[in-house]
Amino acid sequence: MNRAKHVTQLSRIFFSYLRRKKTCNYYPSRLWIEPTNRCNLRCKMCLNKELSQSDFGFMDVDMFKQIIDELTSHSYDIYVHHRGESLLHPRLAEMIGYAHSNKIRTRLHTNATLLDKDKSEQLLDSGLDFLSFSFDGYSKEEYESIRIKANYEDTLKNIKNFLTLKKERGASKPYVSFTVIEFKEHSPKERREFLKQFDGLPLNDVRIRKPHNWGGSYEDPGVNKDKSVFLPCTFPWYSLTIFWDGTVLPCPQDFFGKLKLGNVKDAPIFEIWNSDKMIELRTNMTKDSAPLLTPCNECDRIYRKGFLGIPLEGIKPFLKDNLFQKP
Repeated sequence: MNRAKHVTQLSRIFFSYLRRKKTCNYYPSRLWIEPTNRCNLRCKMCLNKELSQSDFGFMDVDMFKQIIDELTSHSYDIYVHHRGESLLHPRLAEMIGYAHSNKIRTRLHTNATLLDKDKSEQLLDSGLDFLSFSFDGYSKEEYESIRIKANYEDTLKNIKNFLTLKKERGASKPYVSFTVIEFKEHSPKERREFLKQFDGLPLNDVRIRKPHNWGGSYEDPGVNKDKSVFLPCTFPWYSLTIFWDGTVLPCPQDFFGKLKLGNVKDAPIFEIWNSDKMIELRTNMTKDSAPLLTPCNECDRIYRKGFLGIPLEGIKPFLKDNLFQKP
């Protein structure tokens, strides 16, 4: 899907959201597609460590291609990650390349601990559009207390090596972002001092996040608990999430799959997108109070201050990703 068609689709999504339409005659614009839910880290804020071994797996590449084949010409972009570290999937670059060849933009978040030279070259060759390094903390002590089992120096080296390789190639893609969840207050000076080490390297932006509660499954003192303002979630009109086994969910915050909509093995995505369960969710979101369905009723994101249905903290990256970032 090209940029002009995407802007038109965003307009349809926006008016469907404002009118609280129960069915949507368009495909979701953005999807989270999970190559694997396995991860090599045990980060303090991540629920991955609570999954049982029997829940772990890798998405079959043929299933991924089936998904992409249906989305072609209908969806703008996909996240090729969700609950795990996608670099663990041995055919990740092939999956990204297939989406790219079908003109679907691809976005990847990684902890970068596995990003060696071979994987860096594969990502650069794949046509990946957006790459975000999840790196929480500005010191060794803070980083390693959050990203359990990761090494501060090794991860930074991987990130710098990737950026150096991208620079040497003169590559314009992927757009590279550095994402930090701040669990405590940091001064602008702290951030500037840390980021100096990337001077001269093609790092496109830095995104500061606050922790969220994964649909009520995670609690942290920094998570918003102000329930004075209800902001209907945009996800039911905008996106879908697909686990590695084909299970479809309405939102990436539903970490444990409490609100299953169906499975791509059994039904087309568009059919699931307008299924009875999805209509019920959209109906719940049209009320003036918290929705009744779990986990939506426990999610902090419907209580964040927003503008036109978008949390204020997410408006800048949303506009940059959807309207102003180079295709």
